Amino acid sequence: MCVVRAGRWLIDVCPLFFLLFTLSFLIPSPCSAAVLINEVLYDPDGPDTGLEFVELRNCGSSAVLLTGWTLETGNGANPDDWTVEWTGGDFDRLEPGEILLIGESDVLPTPDIVEPLDLQNGPDGLRLTDGAGVVDVVGWGHPLSPEYYEGEPADDTSLGLSLARVPDCFDEGVNASDFVAVEPTPGRRNAEGTDVAIAVAHRVGEVLPAGDVTLDCAIANVGALPVAGGEVTVRLFLDESLLPTVESVVDDVLAVRDTARFALTFDPGASGYHTALVEALLAADADTSSNRVSTSFTVGSPGGQIVLNEVMHSPGEHETEWLELVSVSAMPVRVDRWLLGDDEELSAIVCAGSSRESGGGGSNTVRRFKLAPGGFLVVAREPEVVEPRASAPVVSLASWEALSVDDVVVLTDEYGTPIDIVRYERSWGGDRDVTLERVRPSLPSDDPGNWGSSVSPEGSTPGRVNSIHVSALPEAGRLTISPNPFTPDGDGIDDRCAIRFDLPTPQATVRLTIFDVLGRVRAVLRDHDLVASTSELVWDGGGEDGAILPAGIYVACLEAIDARAGILVTAKTAVGLVR
Repeated sequence: MCVVRAGRWLIDVCPLFFLLFTLSFLIPSPCSAAVLINEVLYDPDGPDTGLEFVELRNCGSSAVLLTGWTLETGNGANPDDWTVEWTGGDFDRLEPGEILLIGESDVLPTPDIVEPLDLQNGPDGLRLTDGAGVVDVVGWGHPLSPEYYEGEPADDTSLGLSLARVPDCFDEGVNASDFVAVEPTPGRRNAEGTDVAIAVAHRVGEVLPAGDVTLDCAIANVGALPVAGGEVTVRLFLDESLLPTVESVVDDVLAVRDTARFALTFDPGASGYHTALVEALLAADADTSSNRVSTSFTVGSPGGQIVLNEVMHSPGEHETEWLELVSVSAMPVRVDRWLLGDDEELSAIVCAGSSRESGGGGSNTVRRFKLAPGGFLVVAREPEVVEPRASAPVVSLASWEALSVDDVVVLTDEYGTPIDIVRYERSWGGDRDVTLERVRPSLPSDDPGNWGSSVSPEGSTPGRVNSIHVSALPEAGRLTISPNPFTPDGDGIDDRCAIRFDLPTPQATVRLTIFDVLGRVRAVLRDHDLVASTSELVWDGGGEDGAILPAGIYVACLEAIDARAGILVTAKTAVGLVR
């Protein structure tokens, strides 16, 4: 599996499928030569020595005698610099469709011809001659002199992948499109019979609006045979459900190397973070390893698994910047592929070298980097500086964007889906060698009242419960509404009601929401506003769109927090609207 960045998109796709997904003109054509270089592995996974191979295939209809033929490697650093790696003997002969595997001693299965090869990472080339002239050339990497490739060089492959013609013998005379990166298949077909692969295009960094969600998908024919319309069924499983949320049939006829694009639209059922598994079903599929792809998306607002819990944005002398994450999930969450940064640049969390998993209240030795429910993870610019006083694993980022007193921190999963976004300001808290701490992980990240300066004697609490954390049950506030009910009918009598709230704290950040009896939000009258202990507002009965709500019973819900006093307040009361 690879993840390819393209602007604000990620393509979750196997190496072979990415090329097919991005090229729309790949239609098979007759081979231009009888014997072709069919597959090359020049950068094996592990030591190169012993595992390199080249596969030749007779794509014609007659046997070919290879006496005097040569296989040569080209040094892309110099023009026309070829070295003979193999020369055909008197009895080397290829029947129609037959494969000749030339490889080193550790290749499995054992090559037909065992030879030490000197294949290099690009830019480099390989050519086949018949003693009289050049039969085939393949080049990879950029830049290359023209004698090292046909049409355009293929891109360098990732470690452990080979360059292969898919389907076998596909030859348009352009290396860039003739060859794709695949798992090595020495001595056997590069594409087996009927085979499809699926991909999902992923929007990076976007929070989708509430309502129906549409995922853009594609199906590619990566096999050697065409696929008829209606043979492929696509299913989407939401949030690890055992039953598909949506199912669709692909009506397009897929020629070899063809791609069909389509959309899956469905209702996720709730705001927040969701995962999705998309699966392609084809009865005759010869290789189902590329038939499933996972992705994720966030609807309405980020959150639901991990949140940012503490920020050291102004470290003292000989100290370092760091961030603390805490899990609010009920299940362990793997984070070693996640990304952190700002709203312009994200970098991967690097967990190599540590094997600890943090649980609520401590850290334990585990494999793979996961956060247990309530567990902490510290991500530091210089981990070795924070580790001596941290009570949880300390890891780093592939690259660190410097923090400031007014900044934004973005946490995403491996696909680029926002998990938490915090746009903090100097006024929220934190100072020289004093961290900005979160009051309660379960409360909104964008609420200034949910943040404050650490009151720990050390000025921070890396890997521990925050010093200003509110763990007690909410204290009661009081809501008073008068008149109740009221009649917003425009006659000048009781057209508005006054809503008064009394809080057990001098001031707090409040949110006042009007719900209907089904629990739906109909109006937000205060949204994280800082108010005094006794405050009042007037409501005219209007909803979120400004129109007067229908007659009925509604519920006014008050949520207030004072981070510095450690007080969380809630209150509810019913209000009647008559028209």
